[in-house]
Amino acid sequence: MTTATMEGALPRPAFNLKPVGVALMLIVWGAVHLGAAVAWRQGALFLVGAGAGVVLYHAAFGFTSSWRAMIAEGRGDGLRAQMLMLAVTCAVFLPVLAHGQIFGQTVRGSVSPVGVSVLAGAFLFGVGMQLGGGCASGTLYSAGGGSVRMFATLGAFIAGSVIGALHMPFWQATPALEPVSLVSSMGLAPSLGVSLLLFGAVALVSWVVERRRHGAGNVRPVWRRGVRGRWWQARWAWPPSISRH
Repeated sequence: MTTATMEGALPRPAFNLKPVGVALMLIVWGAVHLGAAVAWRQGALFLVGAGAGVVLYHAAFGFTSSWRAMIAEGRGDGLRAQMLMLAVTCAVFLPVLAHGQIFGQTVRGSVSPVGVSVLAGAFLFGVGMQLGGGCASGTLYSAGGGSVRMFATLGAFIAGSVIGALHMPFWQATPALEPVSLVSSMGLAPSLGVSLLLFGAVALVSWVVERRRHGAGNVRPVWRRGVRGRWWQARWAWPPSISRH
């Protein structure tokens, strides 16, 4: 049997216009409403956020799942994709942060200290992630993809955020290290170099670990197609197959 015959025999999910049409109408309505009620920039930002969500959904891109796969299975392709994403982000945004403005708009980074609040929050986040079956991005990914059960996790996530905001002054008063901005303390070129070296080191370690665990010929590339067929058929089928992130 030829490759073409094998691929043709594989079932391909059908394209369902109803959820796509509803989603497009809501996106357009949200952008128009924000543009009229606030400003055109807010409407444009809403479209950017929707576009980013579509890209991440079609790429099946997850954050915590990649770290989990690295630790539990020795697979580092997702982790290397994250490092590539962070490298590109730093290359684009660090010059903007160093300049302080873009298109006449002031730009500044949010620099926060690392301390007791971060440690406690990270621990509670890990517990909630395991109980809920996904982190923040994974919950939104699964809920947006049609997983009704993840709406319960999303509701608990929102409730926990509100409760955390109520006693934020207590956590801000706990011991913490001084916040550090690499761009402010080192300058643009050194901070970008340090960031890229760090990301490259993490990617290299993940590649070495995966190579030792699974063999040189079984290291997964960062770019690959996980589902045969056209991208819109693979990701807009209804109900979709949801992966835990």
